Amino acid sequence: MSERSPAFTRRGVVEGFFGPPWSMAARRRLFAFGAARGMNTYLYAPKDDPYHRARWTEPYPRAAWRALAGLIADARRHRIDFVYGFHPGAGLRFADAAPVQTLLAKAARFHDAGVRTFAVLFDDIPSRLEHPADRRRFGNSLARAQGAWLAAIHARQPSAWRDVEWWLCPSYYSPDPRLARAFGAFEPEFLETLAAALPQEVACLWTGPAIVPERITLGHVRAVAARLRHRLILWDNYPVNDLAMRDELHIGPLAGRDPRLPRAVHGYLNNPLLQPELGLLPLATCFDYAAAAAAYRPEASWAAAVTARFGARALPHWRAIRAFDEARRRAQKAQRPVRLSAQARARIRAAGRYLARHRDERWAREIAPWRAAMRAA
Repeated sequence: MSERSPAFTRRGVVEGFFGPPWSMAARRRLFAFGAARGMNTYLYAPKDDPYHRARWTEPYPRAAWRALAGLIADARRHRIDFVYGFHPGAGLRFADAAPVQTLLAKAARFHDAGVRTFAVLFDDIPSRLEHPADRRRFGNSLARAQGAWLAAIHARQPSAWRDVEWWLCPSYYSPDPRLARAFGAFEPEFLETLAAALPQEVACLWTGPAIVPERITLGHVRAVAARLRHRLILWDNYPVNDLAMRDELHIGPLAGRDPRLPRAVHGYLNNPLLQPELGLLPLATCFDYAAAAAAYRPEASWAAAVTARFGARALPHWRAIRAFDEARRRAQKAQRPVRLSAQARARIRAAGRYLARHRDERWAREIAPWRAAMRAA
């Protein structure tokens, strides 16, 4: 990518959260909304779709497949590349040939439906090989096993699949110490070992200096790219609010992302809110950043997004809702009650009346738990 490139080559969304997956209708609304703002990639990887993760070896049942095939077609109509994600890591025997053939057989159905990019995701699994045969075969290296598994897929895919692209999310996808605390210590030089075994054509996903980073700098991604020596795709966990963040409402603008990241990063994907209608608001700012990082201004982007979706008169109310959620998060972190000035309470009451007037709209139903918290405050 050119040093002067103003945009990431791939821009879009990774539906990769824990929790109820988005509905097909919500995904179609995302495609229309995102395509108008430069989105060109969608990675399907909802953790709680059983046929993506827990039962990944099984084909989708007929009704579920019809719905997915329709979604793939809708993505193509919007010129969005639908990327299907496999999550085979739990219990996988890397030394066995059968799982590779199982994956390719399942991928063939997607290929027939028009999918040309696939991702193999090894995030959030144990950091060490579980089976003795794998430890013997790969020198007790999970990184070598994951790279070799992608190499086997690459070597065994049908010869006619010349236009197919593969991605990998390694188990070590951030230096965040929480990753090792949750899944065990990772082997030294994980990224270098992975890079040596991985086909050069395979792009790698990475979340940044933390699982949910406040900032991502050009220096950080260049250092990672130098170790991986493969194209880098950022899986940015903003504005997602799953797991421990489920009580948080991340509706503010994307911030803390270096405007020069497109110089070193091939793709930029955002993991969205669990609430799809509300999620379009912060995603609008993510799309603005991805399409023109150097020109991106967070607050101006956010105000424009609110105005476009809700009208200029609604802007003070959304500022009050956003300020309340941010104050609530600070209070929870400090383990103290929310403290609001009289002026802030007045703005919150006005925002509450605004929400009440729109209570029957989809986004208003999604915000109901936070509306209740505002009333309590």
